[in-house]
Amino acid sequence: MKAQVPRWQLEGYQKKKICDRCGFIAKSGAQIIVYHVDGNLKNANLANLRSVCLNCSVEIVRLDLPWKIGDLVQD
Repeated sequence: MKAQVPRWQLEGYQKKKICDRCGFIAKSGAQIIVYHVDGNLKNANLANLRSVCLNCSVEIVRLDLPWKIGDLVQD
């Protein structure tokens, strides 16, 4: 079965290699996750999307921010 293209990618967002929260520079795309800042996974507006490292992802959960992980696909 063919993997689906995530909504954020269909809207033209490209996952960055640098974390938008802390500036971490990833060596692998698997170290970065795309988040929807408003928590609405249907809102793929480029202003609503952030590339976040795994460390900051833990902080987002700990701080109880409304951010939600976007659609995932293999790198």
